[in-house]
Amino acid sequence: MTVGVSVTGREDRGGPRADEPPLLEVRGIDAGYGGLGVLEDVSFTVPRNSVVALLGPNGAGKTTLLRVISGLLRPTGGHVLFDGEDITAARPHRRARQGLCHIPEGRGVYPSLTVRENLVLHTWKRQERAAVERAVENFPVLGRKLNQRAGELSGGQQQMLSVVRSYLDDPRLVLVDEVSMGLAPVVVDQIYEFLARIIREGASLLLVEQYVNRALAAADRVCVLAKGRIAYDGEPTGIREEIFEHYLGTASATG
Repeated sequence: MTVGVSVTGREDRGGPRADEPPLLEVRGIDAGYGGLGVLEDVSFTVPRNSVVALLGPNGAGKTTLLRVISGLLRPTGGHVLFDGEDITAARPHRRARQGLCHIPEGRGVYPSLTVRENLVLHTWKRQERAAVERAVENFPVLGRKLNQRAGELSGGQQQMLSVVRSYLDDPRLVLVDEVSMGLAPVVVDQIYEFLARIIREGASLLLVEQYVNRALAAADRVCVLAKGRIAYDGEPTGIREEIFEHYLGTASATG
């Protein structure tokens, strides 16, 4: 499947700010589940005002790494720094209030709550009316579904509801995990147009995406994760063909 809209506006936002310390720094992270290691000595940074694509084959540890960064999984080694502060032991809600937003794989909504309740629940600053208005402005279809349970929405509408909360309290870093999975191309385009908007307004983005060409077109920097370790960290144009084919596969490059 080919989808036509990227996270655009790189020239408008001016790219990463090289004269400032990184917004996110991951140092030597080890992590896993139940004694089974998934990540080993993972280190990379996300500069301010940038898009970093985190790529790799299925099972490489991409979702695990996002969970460590957002605080949903405690690492067994290493450190996570956000805006220069060590947040390795910080709880997820504290990280969220510091400006870190995690959009998980598989529709991060509460299905038994209404659309309005989902929006209000994620409004840390308690400006509830403004939050609903901002959500509807970005995705008008949600305005017609405010009193409907989120679990009754289509898959695309649930993903809209999931991503729009990243706009409600002006986060500084948004972690996005497979936002296009299982969606129609027209819905993917709408969601990427929304992501482009929040980037232009100053947020940074750490993007896990199944459509590799789309991610490469969007990114200022690319990290390739393979077997729980960083196999490549550099400019999108510098990614070596053998890394692309061996770790990502030609089939996953479409889009």
